[in-house]
Amino acid sequence: MYLQKLRLENFRNYINQEIELINGINLFLGDNAQGKTNIIEAIYVCAFGKSYRTQKDNELINFNKEYCKIDLQYIKNNIKLITNFYIDKLNRKQIKNNDVKIKKIAEYVGEIPIVIFSPESLDVVKGSPSKRRNFIDMICCQLSKSYIIYHQEYMKCLKLKNSMLKKDRVDDEYIRVLHEKMSNNIVKIVEFRANIIEKLNNYAKTIQKELTESKEEINLIYNTDFLNMNVEQVNKYLNDHLYIDKLRMSSIKGIQRDDIEIYINGQEVAKFGSQGQKRTALLTLKLANFELLKNEKEEIPILLLDDIMSELDSKRINFLLKYIENYQSIITTTEDTFVKNIENIKILKVSNGVLEN
Repeated sequence: MYLQKLRLENFRNYINQEIELINGINLFLGDNAQGKTNIIEAIYVCAFGKSYRTQKDNELINFNKEYCKIDLQYIKNNIKLITNFYIDKLNRKQIKNNDVKIKKIAEYVGEIPIVIFSPESLDVVKGSPSKRRNFIDMICCQLSKSYIIYHQEYMKCLKLKNSMLKKDRVDDEYIRVLHEKMSNNIVKIVEFRANIIEKLNNYAKTIQKELTESKEEINLIYNTDFLNMNVEQVNKYLNDHLYIDKLRMSSIKGIQRDDIEIYINGQEVAKFGSQGQKRTALLTLKLANFELLKNEKEEIPILLLDDIMSELDSKRINFLLKYIENYQSIITTTEDTFVKNIENIKILKVSNGVLEN
């Protein structure tokens, strides 16, 4: 699949902009704060139904306007399709795919598979466990509609549980009922995460060796309390820790505490890796993410590369460009010296929400 056309109306600093995309490298060139990242964000919104930069949908609307619209036209299995996103200042939101209204986002996520790569992505390697969970969950959600539902149901139960734990009188029976529901979802979520992490690890090992000329070996380890547990065991585990939950007034056990530890040559990158190793590990993980989606979905994901070239040295940039040369990518950058000899590329200059060739 590939993206064909993006139309923005009152989205961020774009008032009325239509962008024709090629099935190759689409490079958006300009100074900082001109609107390059907004293009990446608009595509992400069409893929996930929400932004990765804000929790409030109405912040996507241009300051002086009442609504915004995004239309994304793409080709999939030789069929022309279109996704429409609309939000107004009253938070009335609508997503359509090929003129069919999307009622539940779980029914839609994964329709447009994407891999996003930005300077903030370094938090996957060096940041908190939540950043790595989000990275894995983003892959899982694009591969399984059921996973989205399991995760949503679990998080609803967790929110109810934490709310109860903060009350003066805690209803133990109510929490045990929540534990039963959470246990079913935990088993399914952990099983799916473990499977995806194992596959991601296999792809990452191959890419890391190629990227470092076999000098470094990467290894991903899934850190969870619930690996290989059945529903009854998980339920007992949660109930056994209820007394600590009550003392701390918060859930201390659950898949919201899971982590994915990243090792290079046996040392944990977050603690002991150099800046170069962290950047290399991130590049490896993102390309492994790409390979995993490509092979599991049997279609080509869209690569969104937001100002990442400023984070990579020439060796890693050349490796990345060679890797993606036969796929569609959307790249934002403040300078274009690294694409001098690249074919199948379209360069558009961005200046205060206006594009020019």
